[in-house]
Amino acid sequence: MRKIISFFIGLILLVLVIAMLFLTSAIYDTGARETIETYFFQTNNLSMERPGTPIRATDINETVLREMLIKKYVTEYFYVIPDIENIAVRTGARSTLARMSSANVFNNWTNREAETIEKMAGNKMMRTVTIDGQIFKPADSDYWIVPYMLKTWGNPNDMAATPEITRGMLQMSISFEPGIRETLNGTTLNLGKYLQCSYNRFEVGCDPAIIFRFRVDDLEQIE
Repeated sequence: MRKIISFFIGLILLVLVIAMLFLTSAIYDTGARETIETYFFQTNNLSMERPGTPIRATDINETVLREMLIKKYVTEYFYVIPDIENIAVRTGARSTLARMSSANVFNNWTNREAETIEKMAGNKMMRTVTIDGQIFKPADSDYWIVPYMLKTWGNPNDMAATPEITRGMLQMSISFEPGIRETLNGTTLNLGKYLQCSYNRFEVGCDPAIIFRFRVDDLEQIE
């Protein structure tokens, strides 16, 4: 009697396992699987990559805010990640760089630097950007001088590789006023909704840097 009971229990368990496998295969659509390719680069920035303590808007003076926006702009101008879709988004009309640039500056970037970035991304390269010194405006000039440093990794997944380092300077004519934009794309800016979009998804068009009254009107690379 005990053997018969054990047999039926085993049979029931077998049926349950088969049913679970069938249900799992029915739910999981293998045709819709997405593959994520991961690339590792040794940036060697250590704690520099960690976010700092949040700062109140009232504690940021005009000079600090302007320099933060310049650093953001230069990063958007040069950075590269091994993703073709990334540069495709950045060249769009709603991108961060488009909204922080005059039409002429953005068109020049699209036709020059963006093409270089696209080639680098296609070759699975990465490039980081840092400000390499003091941002200043000469007394007899309307242009800000921005020194920068680029670190470029040519091959992913080689943790022993050292980046190629290049330095340069940008000469930038900037329109800047402290405060937040009142309109965006010709409509009243709903700041709460905009920042919610930025916090939840960080989609194109939701970069927090766009809410400030900042625009690069002219830009040249100098030796």
